[in-house]
Order: sequence, then structure tokens, then C-alpha cells
Amino acid sequence: MNMQYVKGQIVGYVPVDDDPVAVPIPKRWYILQVHRGREFKVMKKFRRHNISGWLPLITTRQRVTRYRRGFQWVEQRNVISPLISGAILIPDFEDRWHVDGVIGLYRMDQCLPFLTPEMIKDLRNIEAIANTPKSKRARLFELGELVRVVNGPFRSFCGRVERFDSIGRLSVGVEIFGRITPTELSECDIEAA
Repeated sequence: MNMQYVKGQIVGYVPVDDDPVAVPIPKRWYILQVHRGREFKVMKKFRRHNISGWLPLITTRQRVTRYRRGFQWVEQRNVISPLISGAILIPDFEDRWHVDGVIGLYRMDQCLPFLTPEMIKDLRNIEAIANTPKSKRARLFELGELVRVVNGPFRSFCGRVERFDSIGRLSVGVEIFGRITPTELSECDIEAA
């Protein structure tokens, strides 16, 4: 019997009393080795063949120098790249992952290492933190706070935090030869004094 349906016509109801279909959470995630630079192509093939996989991604800002007809300009662009280069995570052991660009399962001698759901949760948190712009992250230091430089040419000098910028760097006024000199430092290069 061939029925023709019209747009907007009600064709059936879903019973509300029944429990929704639960999707099982994988107990183990295995690491699939992929040729570097082909992670996105492999994930596209996985989607086409309906194979489950997860590629953690990180977004970074890069400066690109462009040239055209004798003019040069620098532009900033967002670049999406894998968090773990050359690896894709697959849930539970499936034997359907044989596509172009895949080397095989990551092995340690005869053992297949795997990640547990707790480890995957931590990896998702790392991915979320890495994709948060530096200007939106929580600051470790306050303006006017006294700090000591621990890395670089100004190591063991003390100074005060003067300003923050949008890319996560801060300006510290360091006293050199009796004068306050502003220096651009990262939060990992200083500690509280």
C-alpha cells in the first residue's frame, strides 16, 4: 500500500511513558595511529562509512604574511589542528577502521593501551581549556601585584604587573639600573613574590 504524505501531516506518536533509548557509553577508547596531516581526511571517511571516532581539536591564532603585487601585509587567522597529532580515538574495539591514511592501532609491544571514560572526560576538559581564548581565561595575577621573573634574560628580577593584553601576555615593570623598564612576559615566566 503506497501512501503519500503531505508536509505537516501527523504520521504517528512516540509513547512518552516508555524510557528513552539509552546510548551505551564506551568502556574503553583505543588510539588509532594515522599519518600526520591526514587526520581530517580520515575523520571524513569515517563519517562517510558510519564509523565512530573522535579527533580532539585545538584552535590557535597564527600570523600569516601575505604578498601580492609588491605589497606585504600580516593577518591573523584561526587555525584548527589536532590536539594529539597523528592519533584518532575510537570507542571500544571495532575492526572496521581500515581506511586510507590509517596506520593501525597504537601498540606497546603486544599490549593495546586504552583510555577509560574518566581519562576521556579529562581530555575533553583539556580540549575545552585549550580552545578558550587567552583573553577569556582566569588571570593568575592582579594589576599592581609584586612578581618575580623566573625565566628569560630578566630571571630573578622583581617587578609589578602593569597591564594585560588580549593575547595572554602581560607587561611587568622591572627595575633595571635604577629605572623601571616595562617588559612583555607570559604568565608562565613569572611567580608571585
